[in-house]
Amino acid sequence: MNITRMPIALLAMMSASWFNPAFALDLYVDTNTQQIYAAPGDNRVKLGSFEKKEEIDQLKATLKAEIEAELKSKQRTQADKQAPTTKVSNSLDADSTNTDLSDDVAITPAQPKEKKGYTPANLSYGKNGFEFRTDDDKFSLAIQNRVQARFAEPFDGDPRTLADLDKDEKSFMIRRARTKLNGHAYVPWLKYYLQYDWSQPVLRDLNLTVDKYKWAQVRVGRGKVSYNNERITSSGSQQFVNRSIVNDIFTVDRQQGIEVKGNLFPGAWYDMIYYAGAFTGLGVGERNNDDGNIMYSGRLQWNALGGEMKFSQSDIERHEQPALNISVAANSNRSKCTAFETDSRSCRNLTDLITPTKNRYRDPSKAFADGGAKSGQYEISQMMEEVHFKWNGFSFLHELHAKRIKDTLNNDEETKLLGGFVQAGYFPHRQIAFIPENLELAGRYAFVDMDTDRDHDKQTELSAVINYFLEGHFNKLSLQLSRLSVEDPIKLEKDDETRVWAQWDFSF
Repeated sequence: MNITRMPIALLAMMSASWFNPAFALDLYVDTNTQQIYAAPGDNRVKLGSFEKKEEIDQLKATLKAEIEAELKSKQRTQADKQAPTTKVSNSLDADSTNTDLSDDVAITPAQPKEKKGYTPANLSYGKNGFEFRTDDDKFSLAIQNRVQARFAEPFDGDPRTLADLDKDEKSFMIRRARTKLNGHAYVPWLKYYLQYDWSQPVLRDLNLTVDKYKWAQVRVGRGKVSYNNERITSSGSQQFVNRSIVNDIFTVDRQQGIEVKGNLFPGAWYDMIYYAGAFTGLGVGERNNDDGNIMYSGRLQWNALGGEMKFSQSDIERHEQPALNISVAANSNRSKCTAFETDSRSCRNLTDLITPTKNRYRDPSKAFADGGAKSGQYEISQMMEEVHFKWNGFSFLHELHAKRIKDTLNNDEETKLLGGFVQAGYFPHRQIAFIPENLELAGRYAFVDMDTDRDHDKQTELSAVINYFLEGHFNKLSLQLSRLSVEDPIKLEKDDETRVWAQWDFSF
């Protein structure tokens, strides 16, 4: 029986009962004498049909039993569905009787059965985007997208030669379009992270982190080597539209391998963070090592004031107390690569012309017979020192890099490179009230010396930027003006150019 049709069935059954002579008695009243009769006659008017109370009670009990039996059968077949509590009334409304059938049948559905392998979850939105989390907190997944729309004039890249300064490539572009997935699985301290770039299709990050002990967190997979602040900090959390001219020359970028991070002596004046890792050393474009050599990297950070700061530039948090981190790092690698970039051809070569047509460093994407680099040709060791400071809307970041490249196929010829930058920013609203509270002004100076034993090969950058933070780093507008200069060690000439960047960085 369908529950929704039950009132109709009840009405039909009861109506049939009332019109059945076995249950009804007709009574008449004499209009003259006012006496009651059981048969019709002269001057007699019918009062109505009447039933015995015992028979009605019996009928009511029978119907109730039938309803309950039908409902129990229905619940057994629909036990995995949750339905609202249904209340069925046995009371019947009939003009021909004053009988009150007011007893109700309460129908309470059975609780749904738990499916094996399924766990209830909830959805929320926070700093990591849309987050799914199971009620038992065994699993979580956060999904976040980021779009970086940029206008560049007259070019977008960092110039390394005089010819680069002459480019006329005024462009509107989607500079970055990325999706991030992160969360934990099975236990809260087993974390995963994935990032994919749609504008330059490549799997940028995919790693697992065992984050059970703060003194030893282990990460395995593909990701950024924890070497220097400027590279570790996401492009969405930079103070400037893009990283400085130092980055491409000295970065060790993303690699595939294992890295350990730990916090030692937290809260003490000698509070320290260490990073130590071993990697394949070919970037993210190749699965297998080409020469059997391993890249080793290490970083030691002293949290001198205010504890560990996250890798994010600009003091959007408005630190009420000064925060200061001082770091040193070192990296060694032997491979065919002299530079790295996160794309399908991650292993690259630096640009340093020693003749008008010849580059000092061979292209690792070519075969050795065609002028390309050979496996294990370049032995590289580099070091870095860094200072990071934030307080009351003011931020300061400085890095100094040194890199030595030994060409093992060219009489072990060594080239030493030097580069560094200093940048600072401030939210001036506290000093000048009419300036919007979320507007930041910042400046940066950077330099690169491609060979410290050679003159006339410097590259410099002088930049200024205005940032307006609509929702922190998740939604900000930036306008940057840069003066870029390049020296040519062959022609002994120097030239410069002004570059304009306008950008909207938006995460959701």
